[in-house]
Order: sequence, then structure tokens, then C-alpha cells
Amino acid sequence: MLDAFLHALSAVFVLVCVAGLGWYSSAKGWYDEAGKRLVSKIVGLAIPFFLFYSITSKFTHAQLLELLRISGLPFMAFAVYIVTSWLICKAGLVRDEWHGTFIAEFSGSSLLFVGIPVTYAMFGDRGIPYLLVYFFANVIFVWTIGLYNVQLDGVRHTGKPAPKFFSRQSLKMIFTKPLIGFLIGVLCVAIDLKIPQPISLATRLIGQICSPLALIFIGITVQQIGFARFKHLPRETWIILFGCNVYKPLVMFLISQLLVMDPMMRQILILSSVMPVSPMLGVLAKLHDGPADFASATVGVTVAALTFTLPVIMVLVSFVK
Repeated sequence: MLDAFLHALSAVFVLVCVAGLGWYSSAKGWYDEAGKRLVSKIVGLAIPFFLFYSITSKFTHAQLLELLRISGLPFMAFAVYIVTSWLICKAGLVRDEWHGTFIAEFSGSSLLFVGIPVTYAMFGDRGIPYLLVYFFANVIFVWTIGLYNVQLDGVRHTGKPAPKFFSRQSLKMIFTKPLIGFLIGVLCVAIDLKIPQPISLATRLIGQICSPLALIFIGITVQQIGFARFKHLPRETWIILFGCNVYKPLVMFLISQLLVMDPMMRQILILSSVMPVSPMLGVLAKLHDGPADFASATVGVTVAALTFTLPVIMVLVSFVK
């Protein structure tokens, strides 16, 4: 038990140190908006290589089958999140014009920019494939139910025709570059394809820049957002904060009890559910005439809140068996 506690503390220390570099350099004025976008794009470029290498180098065919065995659990968790957020809206705790965006942000998470470095710090690259089980359910949610609900807020605001629940655009956006990198890796493992050493080395080297740069990006984001916003948050944002840091990990813990699994799998599924709101939902709210200010502010606040909540959550998760 003491070893688990100390390991969690060391992982938190690593995260704080690397993200702290982003905070410090941002406070020094090193980044304008273009510089921040460049860091984001480099991370986005490296992530597919990182996911491909993580799957093909650390997973066997038998382990892949075990991964498929637990793949339904995150979908069950998302069903609970959606129903819960819908009930909160029906209870009158959310403004009518924010219903769709609230449901999307209560449920959808940022699994790549935040989830990858957190998982890597605590479990190493052997933990990444288990994170991707939750990521797969998350990306399907964001580009189907999430997108549809955000569009409904735009309909309420502008009076445009109701959107289609599933469209060619949403299908196209589901298959993002990170997901394609992950699926190619899964296919290679499934057919026992041996990856040539030069390709394996190249994907490893490119992927290695992913976690530290993502943490630096988080540090930049938190510094630029600041903590002043916490003084004047709407009730809806406080509910989403509670969902991210208390309710969703509790739901994931309870659902994970349905199957016997390695403790590390359970810990990663729980940790995945803690991640902040997906930044893409803020972009979608602006694109579809939804409540963009609320959506973007909630994304930023949930990222900043991790500064306080993540150390506690990581220590608690380390005791889960």
C-alpha cells in the first residue's frame, strides 16, 4: 500500500514538473496564440505514431483479446453519464438554451492531450492501450450524441432546421488520425504482423515527444486561463466539475466491478473518466451557433481544476484493486 502511494506521488511530481515548464515559459510571455497552436499541432501530429507504437510494441495477440473483453464497459459508463446529465437538465438545473452543450460536456473528455501524459506518468507506456479502450467510446460519443446535442442548442438559438443524428460529417470525424493510428496498430497485432525495426524505431522516436509536449501545452493553457474564473462560475459549470472529479470516476469504478480484471486496467479506466472536458466541444459550440462562451470557459476551468484535484485522485486510484 505504501509503495502504491509513493508511486502515485512520484507520478504527480513528474506531471507537475513538466507542466510547470509550460506554466513558467507562458508566464514569461514566450507564446502568443500562434505559438500555442503550434505546440498543439505538434502534439496532434505525434499522437498517432505514439498510439501505433504503444499497441504494436507492448501488446500480444492474447492481450488484445483481453482488451476487447473490457471494451464494452466505457460504453456502459457513457450511457449512465448521458442519462444523468439529461435528468439534471429535466430537473431545471441547466438553462434551456444550454441543455445540449451541457449533456455533451458532462460526458465527453479530453483523452489525448491530458489522458496520455497522466496515464504514461503513472503506468508507463504499457498502460496506454487500456486508456484507448475509453478513448474509443469517447470519440464515438463526441462525434455522434455530443455533436447532435451541441447542434440542438444552435437550433434553439437560430431557429434552423433540426440536425440529423448521424451524418457523413460525423462519420468522417470519428475516424480521426489518432484513432486510425490506434486501429492500424490493433490490426497489426491481430494478424501477428512483425513491425520492421526501422518503422518501430521511427514511430517510437516521434511518439516520445507526445507526452512532454502535451504536458507543456497543459501548463500553458492553465497559466493563460488563470484561476480568477473560479470566482464567477455558473451553476452548470460547477455541476460538470463535480461530474468530472467525483461522479464519473465513481460510476466507472462501479461498472468495472462487473468484470474480473487486472487492477491496472481498472485503475486506468477510472483515471480516464476523470479527464477534463474535450476542447473539441468548445469548437463545435462556436461552429454550430451554440453557447460558445459557456462551452469554452468550462473546458478551460476543468483543465485548471485538475491542478488541485488530479494529485488527490491519482493517489486514491492507486489503492483500487
